[in-house]
Amino acid sequence: MCLGWGGSFSDMLRGVIFDFHNTLVTARSLEDWLRDCGADDVTTARVLPVLAGVWRHAAQRHPDTSWDLEPAMHRRVFTQVLVEDANCPVDLAERLYQSMPDQWVLVAGAESLLGTLHTRGVKVALLSNIAIDPRARLDELGLLQYLDVVVLSYEEGLTKPDPVLFERTLARLGVGPGECVMVGDSPLADGGASGAGIASIVIPVVQGIPDLTLASQLLTA
Repeated sequence: MCLGWGGSFSDMLRGVIFDFHNTLVTARSLEDWLRDCGADDVTTARVLPVLAGVWRHAAQRHPDTSWDLEPAMHRRVFTQVLVEDANCPVDLAERLYQSMPDQWVLVAGAESLLGTLHTRGVKVALLSNIAIDPRARLDELGLLQYLDVVVLSYEEGLTKPDPVLFERTLARLGVGPGECVMVGDSPLADGGASGAGIASIVIPVVQGIPDLTLASQLLTA
């Protein structure tokens, strides 16, 4: 694979931008999340299908995904969807939201990939459409130490695929678009890096499990 330069792909790579959810982290069992928050079996069965697609439901209310720009709205939209679409008790919806960061677990190979890039001197950024600060959880998971830059939509007032967001990330990494790759799971949001001149690797998510295998091979070969 080549990005228009004479050398090999990994030899010329100076920066990699990673998406967050379904790229570096994924969610643990939704059933366990509900039960840990005090849901009984009947409530779990009712709420689970809506919780599994909570942001799809949210997009029907807010097609512009504006919840990723404002933390209070993010919380409000999440709880509103569960209460209105799943008849979820308000206090349970609030507990689910409050404990959301605790549900994030590492995608297989994520720590190894970031560690290898860091060792090689490749600058690494996290770029996420999110209205919850993930830094504390990233630190708990051992990933924050490998990140040179963290760029979050709610702190920037922009969401992917806006090319300005990718351009800001490049500037903070100190690399050019032809020296960098975007890695994520969304052809629309993460593939939007092309608008800033950045090639992207869209990883597969098979049966809810993100697969970094090919991306890792391409980035570290």
